[in-house]
Amino acid sequence: MLATGRAGSRVVGVVVGLLAAAALAACGGGPAVTPTTMAPAGTPDPSAAATTPAAPTPGPGPVTGITATTLAVRLPAPASRVVALPVGHRLLLLGGLVAGTTSAQVLTLDPAGGTVAASGRLPHATHDAGGAVLGGAALVLGGGVQASADWVQSVPVAGGAGTVVGRLPQPRSDHVVASDGTTAYVVGGYATGAELTDVLATTDGVTFHVVAHLVTGVRYAAAALVGGALWVVGGEHGGTQVDTVQRVDLATGAAAVVGHLPAPLSHATATVLDGTLLVVGGLSRGAHLDAIERIDATGAPALVGHLPAAASDVAVAVLGDAAYAVGGEGGTGHPLATVVRLTSGPASPAP
Repeated sequence: MLATGRAGSRVVGVVVGLLAAAALAACGGGPAVTPTTMAPAGTPDPSAAATTPAAPTPGPGPVTGITATTLAVRLPAPASRVVALPVGHRLLLLGGLVAGTTSAQVLTLDPAGGTVAASGRLPHATHDAGGAVLGGAALVLGGGVQASADWVQSVPVAGGAGTVVGRLPQPRSDHVVASDGTTAYVVGGYATGAELTDVLATTDGVTFHVVAHLVTGVRYAAAALVGGALWVVGGEHGGTQVDTVQRVDLATGAAAVVGHLPAPLSHATATVLDGTLLVVGGLSRGAHLDAIERIDATGAPALVGHLPAAASDVAVAVLGDAAYAVGGEGGTGHPLATVVRLTSGPASPAP
């Protein structure tokens, strides 16, 4: 089960992706739809590539510095645990905790134009969900309010009212979704009192199949797809933060622990910028982090920059040559309304 807040102190710290000394986050039911079909791997949907950027093909790369710049545009209200998806030159921001309440809002953010506006509604309010753009639609998978949910919600990328189009094989929250533009991978998470190890794949949000199992099931982890593999950084297992870097080879389904962080980490967010796997913010031993870290091809972390302020549970998505870190929870646990641009360049100093 999940909770709309997290207990424990929050201070400044370092990065990489999972949730830490915090209580649990929530999710709950929905209207009846056709049950999810479990099937062997199918042919990817070719229409999805037109709306979602393809994942980089090289392994984690050599970015040595990240410049973080706070933009003038702000969210209408502070928000965290939002799903952020790139669509053209804009970001869709779906659900999340808005001013402390689980939300069904859909916003469109244009970082270059400096605008943000309401553009639709989800059928169900949700936070701690994952998302991807597949087949011309923005999908929000799982999450919940007071209990984990299994719904797959779809919103037109141009905005508008959402619908429930499918179900996960089981309720799931606190997971990560990574996509290559044709297939979305649902990684880890929490359900029925335990962390999940299975990695699910879908091309449409309706049919799912298991492609791998993590070495250690984690919730609140950071994960991204790069170099034909899923990289899963940190997270929480059995109520305890972990320091592992797990790699899943999507060609074979083999999973291994390939590295360790210098300290346990959760509630961080991973992204890929210029072919480099980055981990942004997070919590470590109850402290909020401002660090932006690079994970190299061996699983080793290196500090490459800092957020303007420590934050966890930030939504991050890439548009062109920049990543955008939206909202999150600050050092005292309060939600943020900031939009921060991350670009390759001189490393931003600690705040």
